[in-house]
Amino acid sequence: RARAAAPPLCAKKKARAATPEKPAERTPAPQRVEPCNVVLTTTNCDFDSLAAACALASLWSHDPDFAALPTHVVLPRGALPVVQRFLAYHKHVLPVRGFKTIDGGDIEALGVVDASSAARLGRSKQWLGLAGSLHVYDHHEGERDDADALGLHATEVVVEPVGSTTTLIVERLRHANVRPTPTEATLYVLGIRADTGGLTYETTTARDAEALAWLLREGASQAAIAEFGVERISGDQRRVLSSALRTVDTQSYRGIAIATVAVRTPRYVPGLAAVVEELLELTAADVLIMGCEHGNGLDLIGRARPGAATVDLRAVMGAFGGGGHARAAASAVSEATRAALQTPGAVLDVARERVLSQIPAEPTASAVMTANVVTLRSTASVRDARNLLDAHGLKAVPVVDDEGVLRGSLKLSDVARAEKKDQDDATVKGFMKTQVHTVSPDTPLASLEEILVTTVGRVPVVDDDGRLQGIVTRTDLLRLRNYYGALPGPSAAGLGARAAGPG
Repeated sequence: RARAAAPPLCAKKKARAATPEKPAERTPAPQRVEPCNVVLTTTNCDFDSLAAACALASLWSHDPDFAALPTHVVLPRGALPVVQRFLAYHKHVLPVRGFKTIDGGDIEALGVVDASSAARLGRSKQWLGLAGSLHVYDHHEGERDDADALGLHATEVVVEPVGSTTTLIVERLRHANVRPTPTEATLYVLGIRADTGGLTYETTTARDAEALAWLLREGASQAAIAEFGVERISGDQRRVLSSALRTVDTQSYRGIAIATVAVRTPRYVPGLAAVVEELLELTAADVLIMGCEHGNGLDLIGRARPGAATVDLRAVMGAFGGGGHARAAASAVSEATRAALQTPGAVLDVARERVLSQIPAEPTASAVMTANVVTLRSTASVRDARNLLDAHGLKAVPVVDDEGVLRGSLKLSDVARAEKKDQDDATVKGFMKTQVHTVSPDTPLASLEEILVTTVGRVPVVDDDGRLQGIVTRTDLLRLRNYYGALPGPSAAGLGARAAGPG
């Protein structure tokens, strides 16, 4: 498919907000003592935020509209432990400056990456009204449209549905023929890997993969990626994990396992997202929300598996003033909310209820099954069975009597065994399997999945009288989970379409 040309190096876009009824009078621009451009990461900076910020700083340094002034990257407040460790080794070769070393009045162009809301900028929010222009790059669509929405005041807004904000800016670097240094390429790879889960998250796109491939060709260090791409669990994180494992509460609702846990630490512990991800694996939950109470407040962190397809944690955390992705989101709970709900447990209860409200009724076998099934009459011959299987490309077929009652199942291997014995004219009764695992039409999806994944690849659905109603296969499960855009339909001719046999 033809792709639209990449955007120009810095295509200016108008702010999308409505014009105020009475524009505020603009105060004269202050005299800038040390004029510069600044790119902000989010608070508690992750790799995608740092990589995107450094990439935008590099882009601006090669753009005539910005290159006259130096561009600095500023982390408003804190970074994940793995990012801190990377900076400890690389800060001297990156355009990173401390927040206190910048005078907001000196900022000409202000860039914001990986955020569409000022709420994610911490104390640097005060710079929004001081900069000469505001440029926003993000990949989170559907952020809150309130007074904190950066798009209301921005000169340029770039929000596109890719897996990583870094991808957006790497594409622009590539289009502008700006080649990264090996250190920069490595950082950009770490950013894309972090927000796409190494290209495994549902929001990952081909654009993310293409950006990664280009960065590897440009000299990204696999050794450094291996060293800094895996977050190490600190002693504080291990203690939180140990406490959480003892108190986690898991409940099943409509086939979805939802786990919640409240922990308390004497001080703020960075990097608890890694703890939540570890908990999700250890508990085998589909959705996990952890509330951590510490000296500075209460944080909620949520993670969900793709199997919980209807759960949107971004919406859940949005109710507490947070945000993120559908499968990974977090929130710093406000003092007002804490005062109203009083305990972390009560906050988790509200979060759990919001998750439950997103889960539809669990499908049953009657809704999942393929109703039009090719069947074989029990009085049919082996030759009839061979013709039927070949005609429909089947490896097995259910065997029914004249009333449609299931009598067994015949596999292609059973037919081959009979043919080797020159039993082509014999009836299939002597070769079919009569002990067949069946389910009723009201069997819930969770039970079906357990049978299909651990026992057999296809299971007949029968009514109370044993009459065949349909079949559920692993392909039906894949189709229901929507793992793939399209799957081949079942090979079926219609319920009751049978090979003619004697009797």
